[in-house]
Amino acid sequence: MGLFRGPVLSILLASLTAFSLFSVAFAYAEGQVKCPAITPPVIRLDIGSRYEDEDASRSVIDEDANDAVNNALKPLDAYVRSLASLIDEKPEQGHPDIRYRCLYRSLKTWADAGALSDLDTLNANLAISPRLSGISIVYYRATQTVMPAPEDQAAINHWLEERAIDVKSFFDTKAPQMASRNNLRAWAGLAVSQVGVLTGNQDLIRWGADSNQLVICSADSNGSLPFEMKRGDKALHYQLHAVAPLVVNAALLNSRFSDSFAVCDGKLDRIVDFTVTAINDPTVVGKQVGKKQTFTKGNEKLEAFQIAWLEPYLKYRKNPKALQLVKRYRPLTNSMLGGNLTDIYDAKDGEVSPQ
Repeated sequence: MGLFRGPVLSILLASLTAFSLFSVAFAYAEGQVKCPAITPPVIRLDIGSRYEDEDASRSVIDEDANDAVNNALKPLDAYVRSLASLIDEKPEQGHPDIRYRCLYRSLKTWADAGALSDLDTLNANLAISPRLSGISIVYYRATQTVMPAPEDQAAINHWLEERAIDVKSFFDTKAPQMASRNNLRAWAGLAVSQVGVLTGNQDLIRWGADSNQLVICSADSNGSLPFEMKRGDKALHYQLHAVAPLVVNAALLNSRFSDSFAVCDGKLDRIVDFTVTAINDPTVVGKQVGKKQTFTKGNEKLEAFQIAWLEPYLKYRKNPKALQLVKRYRPLTNSMLGGNLTDIYDAKDGEVSPQ
């Protein structure tokens, strides 16, 4: 994800009496079933850019800066992965609901600590949306099976709603022009939509839907996203990064807005078709942008998490090329999209469940 240079790095993890980075797992009284250790809440995040200062395209990596960003985000990303892994686990025999209780305990800990509330720098605000998406989607998945205790639900919902309002406000008033229309806005739209659905906040749902439409409508007639095509040899990489939240958000909103896949005369279908075509032949993008892509040069190899968004897409739309692609990579899991999307969308025998 493209981040813009700010202070090099600063991250503060809350020190909670009951937990440390290596805290022992706690146990519920019933049957002493243990939950995983909770990652201490990340309250303050301050990160710089991954890219060379003079690189306007944001495609030339500064290795030292990249390491600093990754190290800053590591605790937060570990937390998001832990939530997705927890909800994807098969329930223990005799304790079918324990993973949900563990999940809610973890989320309540972060909510009570005011996690992710100190994002004063530009880069921290730009980085937060995919992580908020992952957290809120996993939480939503859990509530579809077992509801949290009312007091836990109130605390978690309030925390997520505050974070989503912060994201919305940042993109409305402070985000750079390119970030306001590229993959970063797409991820912000998904995060805000999902929190809006969780909390019943119609203003957040509408903003998330409008954000999705904004980015989809920006696509060129061939389905390429212009702001991602400016990323030099990483253009296809960022096209993939952008289409993921666009598709998942469209799937989330489909029951609320009947045209969520059809906005801008069905441009999302063109975006997906262009992306799948380019995955099979990255030179399509290379010729368009005048730069050999990382996938062509061997710097990058397609991974399953990068196409996990195809599971929700195939639930609602038909695309034979996409279907052939996912069959080679299943199961498709992406913690920023809520975990195992092959399971979430009930994909079986090369197909997906009917709408």
